[in-house]
Amino acid sequence: GVVRGQVTDGSTGAPLAGVRILLDGTNVSATTGQDGTYELRNVQDAQVTVRAILIGYSSQRTTLTVVDGVGAADFRLNRAVVSLDEIVVTATGLQRKRELANATTNIIVSEVAQEVMPVSMASLIQGRAAGVQILNSSGTVGTSSKIRIRGSSSISLSNEPLLVVDGIRVENSSASSSFFTGGQTVSRMNDFNPDEIESIEIVKGPSAAALYGTAAANGVIVITTKRGRIGAPMWTAYTEQGVVKETTNWPDNYRGLDASGNSCRLANVGAGTCTQTELRTANPLGSDITGPFKDGARRQYGLQVRGGSEDAQYFVSGEWEQESGIFGLPQRTTDSILALGEVIPDYAKNPSNLERASFRANLNARLSENTSLTISTGFVTSNTNLPQNDNNVTGMLPSGLLGNTDSTANGGWRFYRPEEIFYIEGVQEIDRFTGASNLTWRPTTWLEGHGTLGIDFTQRRDVRFQATGTGVDFSTRRQGDRISDQRSIYLYTADVGLTAQYQLRENVTGKTSWALQYFRNNVVQIETTGQILAVGSGSNKSASTQFIDEDFIESITLGTFVEQQIGFDDRLFLTAAIRADDNSAFGRDFDLTYYPKIGVSYLAIENGLGLVNDFRVRAAFGASGQQPGSNDATKFFVGTAVVDDNGEQVGVAIQGAGNAALKPERSEEYEFGFDAGFAGGRLGLEVTYYSRTTKDALIQRELAPSIGLTATVFDNIGETNNKGWEALFDASVIRTDNFEWNMTISGSTNSNKIVELGEGVETIIFGSQVHAEGLPLGAWKDESYTFNDANGDGIITVSEITFSDTTEFQGYPRPRYEVSLFNSFELGRNIRISGLFDYRGGHKKYNFTEAFRCGFNICRGINDATTTLAEQAAAQTRRGGPGTATGFLEPGWFVKLREVSITLIAPNAWAEAVSLSRMNLVLSGRNLATWTDYSGSDPEVQGQTGNFGGRDFLTQPQVRYFTARLNVTF
Repeated sequence: GVVRGQVTDGSTGAPLAGVRILLDGTNVSATTGQDGTYELRNVQDAQVTVRAILIGYSSQRTTLTVVDGVGAADFRLNRAVVSLDEIVVTATGLQRKRELANATTNIIVSEVAQEVMPVSMASLIQGRAAGVQILNSSGTVGTSSKIRIRGSSSISLSNEPLLVVDGIRVENSSASSSFFTGGQTVSRMNDFNPDEIESIEIVKGPSAAALYGTAAANGVIVITTKRGRIGAPMWTAYTEQGVVKETTNWPDNYRGLDASGNSCRLANVGAGTCTQTELRTANPLGSDITGPFKDGARRQYGLQVRGGSEDAQYFVSGEWEQESGIFGLPQRTTDSILALGEVIPDYAKNPSNLERASFRANLNARLSENTSLTISTGFVTSNTNLPQNDNNVTGMLPSGLLGNTDSTANGGWRFYRPEEIFYIEGVQEIDRFTGASNLTWRPTTWLEGHGTLGIDFTQRRDVRFQATGTGVDFSTRRQGDRISDQRSIYLYTADVGLTAQYQLRENVTGKTSWALQYFRNNVVQIETTGQILAVGSGSNKSASTQFIDEDFIESITLGTFVEQQIGFDDRLFLTAAIRADDNSAFGRDFDLTYYPKIGVSYLAIENGLGLVNDFRVRAAFGASGQQPGSNDATKFFVGTAVVDDNGEQVGVAIQGAGNAALKPERSEEYEFGFDAGFAGGRLGLEVTYYSRTTKDALIQRELAPSIGLTATVFDNIGETNNKGWEALFDASVIRTDNFEWNMTISGSTNSNKIVELGEGVETIIFGSQVHAEGLPLGAWKDESYTFNDANGDGIITVSEITFSDTTEFQGYPRPRYEVSLFNSFELGRNIRISGLFDYRGGHKKYNFTEAFRCGFNICRGINDATTTLAEQAAAQTRRGGPGTATGFLEPGWFVKLREVSITLIAPNAWAEAVSLSRMNLVLSGRNLATWTDYSGSDPEVQGQTGNFGGRDFLTQPQVRYFTARLNVTF
């Protein structure tokens, strides 16, 4: 039989597309088309309950009787900020939010895109999920961001979440480049085009991610790309144009002089060895004439079409985008080069640039009454130019920030001028294909089987090149230098499973799910280096000195799980599950690992008539893990040359000691919380507390030299803990026919610490950071000090500073608190205004840039007597003290006006006049303002890669975007 009907908006009467229609107690479902109609098939003659669900609306259900194979049910849905019947993607398929014992975040990308224009996948997520932090590394085009979900748990392994796209695992490295730029790298997550994505589910911790197994300890980001819909072809075209601005107030370089023109610093003045008569300043980065900055530009063009019949629906899209960064040759330099008749290579004109094209084709097909097939294919090709910066003698910012005050000496630059640095080419070329096929088989209304096959293939080429006779005169670079790396990354997914839904009693339902999964990661890399190239050559084949390296890395996971859910009266849900995994990276003496999961969700109030309309409590426990490195458990060797009496021979040396007992890091998490709806669905509140303990954490343990192996070996001897609160508040503050104000506030706290490093393992020290028992991971720890201007001369010398005898805890390296405030306003039906404020705090940021400048004697605290005593004292600790970082560990809190946009929606009559069904113009700004006590350039940047780097070190700050986008539908 068939049930048909239409779903409309309860206030406007307009048809609603994309509404999920469910037949209770079965796996039968459908989705409404553009006209709001739907058709449920395979419905038996009986009394049935049909439910309509759409995010942003209250769900609705109705009971009807199907007679002679025909039934009808129409729905009028009312707007609501919270819906516990919202459909989310889980490891076992689609489920209603009310059934889940965990907090879930569902980002409907199509709705977000109406408010702002994200420039990357990371910016799409930023500020939209409590407990999820996007740690922006820099403002350089194409560089990566780190993602932390409920803090960091691993000391030695990655803390990045697992990324799943259309049911298959995909590459998600946040440090995906092999040539040296000084610190900044590229993220593979940003290969995915936000305009091709329908929704994003964020699975926050092991209690929710247990069924994803050995890869999910850091959470999971589940992406679903857009699908076709029943109806005539609907085309969407868009173009975006914008400008990118560098807005940093760069610090001056200082030099104190005496009457003879010799250096006279404050330390010398305080010691009475000179009298300062002049304070000279210069700022090569801030010069309008010789500075390396320009306005960048952003362009984007895209075309999409979706449509189809009842038996097959399609979605096809294509997009091209280009963004040039804010670095460029000074105009005076460009004119001089061209006047000499020389040709400026493109990479020197745009040393920071991204050009990308993406294509997607998705197909849904009904092969028979009980079998359907979904095919998802995506391809992206891109070129990213990365400039030299950060911890790099050939970097642009280091040369300016560490420059001198004499413009006649190399133009004020410390190491090299822009025209030398920008002649170093750094480019990454990407060709990436992601393909998934999912076959669904429904032999009955209560049983569903699925099979998924997919591959994510990335062909990456990294090149750093300096042509002979050009660029910086560093080492042998001007004689020609080239690094060319080829890396092929293969990720395979195979997944089969069954789900049975059934009625145990009149008000008791059951659901049983089982799956078997296979994942294989394979990386093949060839690295070549050439030095001293023939003039005019661009190939390592002509290099007089050549090096080659070749790597093969593989890991395989085989896992299975079973989950059982029992529902009582559609209000109380009990869930229990267990997963078993084996992995090729486990030691040979370690067998399977098991991850349990239990949870309870109880809807105490549903559709109440008082102040509280809905109220749900939930609790969950679960475990998941992370595999060791592919070779950490295995003793392996590397070839080496050996010289004996017969000359040079081939030999081997031990490269890794191995550990036959090595097992995965294991994270166990408890989670408790509630969800509530108030005021007729206009207010919603979600609160969650979590505590996650990671045991068997991998620590590098030292080996006795007498063993004759390597110096260290990985062992499962550590333990860490993360705990905190998350809250999300949604409100439809005002809702009238001509004005609407919606607001979302999300926030979270996180406290983490190292419980145990393991027997015999001392504190792990890296710079001014440590891994120490009882302290946060990567804690700042250094000498404390006090100072006193004992002689009252207004100058602090080293003798007036008292240092602590031991190092002391100075603060967290990562934000402990985050709050996001999003507001949107609709004026009539044609104007929408929105904005996002983002707060982070509770941590310290190391202003290593200023500390390093003091080491070069050019910071203000070394030279300027009018600066504060505290700044002088901090500067002196770098020059005459023990080199402590404490004086430059500053409160890292900030508030950013992250986004503001204005959407102008053309009246229907205007659109129809040019044969369009819809048309709008979006004007947007990003990174518009920052409020902070941090004295450096940007409290958000990360001057180095790695899990716990919290330094601002010669890194390009965030840039400002102003963009305009025109969207038309026809």
